Amino acid sequence: MTTQETRGRKPDANSKSGQIRELLKAGMSPSEIATKIGCTVSLVYNVKARAAGSGGTTKRRGPGRPPKAAPEPAASFDGISQILAAVKNSEQQRVQLRGALERIQTIIRDALA
Repeated sequence: MTTQETRGRKPDANSKSGQIRELLKAGMSPSEIATKIGCTVSLVYNVKARAAGSGGTTKRRGPGRPPKAAPEPAASFDGISQILAAVKNSEQQRVQLRGALERIQTIIRDALA
């Protein structure tokens, strides 16, 4: 099979899918198209997705959810200054989180009072 050949039936403008393609090009919404042609909305979306894959009027979505980020390697501490910096940083984060927790507790207490 060459790159020009495609599998399946040839597109027929008189079929439901052909009518759907034409109405999509005209800018009608999928629910309007389904009502007019007498098919389900899911058929309209399926035809729309197939048209997007073959250079149709709609843009094809990406491959999906991006992969999870690789975990950062454990920090290596070369000296006492780096250890102190890490401790200070974690202390600052703890203070920020503690403040946020206290604000949340206040909001909950006021809501329940």
